Amino acid sequence: MNAVVEALSLLTPFDMDRPKTRIGPHSDGGYVFVDSITSDQTVLSYGIGGEYRFDTLMAENGHDVYMFDHTITGVPLANARMHWFKEGVSGTSRPGDSLFSIEDHLRRHGITGDRMILKMDVEGAEFEALGLASPETLARFEQIVVEIHDLKNLSDPGYRAAFGTMMRNLNRHFTLFHVHANNCDGPNRFHVVDGVPVSNLLELSFVKTSTVVPSPSRTLYPTVHDHPNIPQKDKLLWFFPFLPTTAPTADFLACADRIDLVYPPYPPLERKPPGPWTSGMRKIKRWLAGIASATAAK
Repeated sequence: MNAVVEALSLLTPFDMDRPKTRIGPHSDGGYVFVDSITSDQTVLSYGIGGEYRFDTLMAENGHDVYMFDHTITGVPLANARMHWFKEGVSGTSRPGDSLFSIEDHLRRHGITGDRMILKMDVEGAEFEALGLASPETLARFEQIVVEIHDLKNLSDPGYRAAFGTMMRNLNRHFTLFHVHANNCDGPNRFHVVDGVPVSNLLELSFVKTSTVVPSPSRTLYPTVHDHPNIPQKDKLLWFFPFLPTTAPTADFLACADRIDLVYPPYPPLERKPPGPWTSGMRKIKRWLAGIASATAAK
């Protein structure tokens, strides 16, 4: 079985019976949610950097916003509902490094609520933080938006295991209802991993499954709710597992397996030695280059 295709199948989005809305700027820092948010929902925002327009807007709309980032010195708190802490997030707490689990953040800061909103953009720490979060902790959130990083590494077993653990933990009680490819690495930049196209950075929106009625996706991404992260052309997610299709995941896996059976991938770093035809073509190219050089000299 093609392990990369199997892993990517965990990113299959669904449609639902509720409308969507975008909160935040029409650029990097804006996120897509189910349009059911009320001002009594507390927001946990992990990964701030220099972009906190989403946080400011949520505070202005009456939400208490708890902001965590251990990599910056501070945030201008324009609203009394904004609370910033120089702390990062991890799967297990490491106080010496100013890193704490989501559960410990909720406990240490006395954060209450059982319909909270979670936003996370933490440059790779999301896999451990969400992968190791307990069902009881995740159950306190109604919606989760997260950016996942470095999908170009899906061929690496360690990365793939961490990715799979996180996605299965989320998919257990949440529905992935929106996806968007971050275009910061270029509008046409995609990676081919084990023969499969992959976008390196994805923004994912989840909602608690018990609050919606999911259905197979008929949505083409990007949508009217999406905007490029940086001012250049957005990316089309017109490939597995985002392109709407009636074909089940098993058909994609079987297709990938057929390719591997006919032409199995080479082991890492192994290359086929050039055959007679390849060597001959190289000689012809050198000969043509010599003619072009001599002609230019005349």
